[in-house]
Amino acid sequence: MEETRNQTLQPSGAAGTEYTRPAGNPVPSHYGDPAAEYVALEHGAALVDTHKHILRLSGKDPTGMLNAILTNDVPKEGSQGVYATLLDPKGHVQSDLRFLKSGEDVLIITEPEGSEATQTILGRYAPFSRVTVEDLSGATPSWTALGLYGPRAAELLGYPELGEHETRHVDIGDTTVIAAGIRHPVPGYDLIGPSDEICRAGEYLASNGAVRTGTYAYETIRIKTGTPRFGPDITPDNFPAESGILERAVSFSKGCYPGQETVARMYYRGHPNRALHRLVVEGETPPPGTPIFQNDKQVGRITSVAPLPVNDQTLALGYLHRNANLAEALISEEAYILPKRLK
Repeated sequence: MEETRNQTLQPSGAAGTEYTRPAGNPVPSHYGDPAAEYVALEHGAALVDTHKHILRLSGKDPTGMLNAILTNDVPKEGSQGVYATLLDPKGHVQSDLRFLKSGEDVLIITEPEGSEATQTILGRYAPFSRVTVEDLSGATPSWTALGLYGPRAAELLGYPELGEHETRHVDIGDTTVIAAGIRHPVPGYDLIGPSDEICRAGEYLASNGAVRTGTYAYETIRIKTGTPRFGPDITPDNFPAESGILERAVSFSKGCYPGQETVARMYYRGHPNRALHRLVVEGETPPPGTPIFQNDKQVGRITSVAPLPVNDQTLALGYLHRNANLAEALISEEAYILPKRLK
């Protein structure tokens, strides 16, 4: 069995645990029964090692600095948070992230693929704003995040009422961690804190009925719900408007930020040339990056494919040109058929 670096969830001992390597870091793709793990996400409580990257900002006015560069309004008071993006001056997404507040702590949570760009951009503005950016994932002790998702998640935590991105300290067994409300791709909580404490919290929750869940089940439900992820679905080539995150990540009533002119122009003057869609695949499973054709012309490409079937169907995400006819069949280079969007 291959060991993961800074692994939060320890294998349950079930035979057949397998690993994958997103962003080069080995993580469990499943713990022996991926179908049961998917059921836990939909009907029970699932523990997902999210491998998010965590930064902490401190100093004169970190929320003010962030409000000047993020695409969404940054809450200044209380324990409210927000989902947002960092753009380049031309409006391309450099990273997506969550801003969280817990007491005096201002936390930034990113995907591993977006962590380097996030640190670079924040580091560019921090000295002028008298703000310090601390990499908690690379600190000693390191910090990590563990997802507790599914309809039974609230029960296991004692029913904390948290809005999306709102935080609260919660007691789990003999440890206390930060819980942040989650709505996408499946409701629940992210548990955040030093790795040793998160590991103890995970063991306690697993002993009380939460199911250790790997990337196969989590990626399947993410793709089923049409939730894009930075790395495979959102890259520095994409604009927020074409990535399906405009309503969640962008405020059109806030002040200026880098890339705002492009975002506003796309929103008010017309549709982007391409957009991310949910797709149903018939035939053999195509790999991510597979081109999509219609009438012998390339009209898009696949970005993510669900590892597990859902109702005997293979689901995918992919970009389609705005001129693609969604009422007609879409065919991949290897003759895989993509006949419709999911409603």
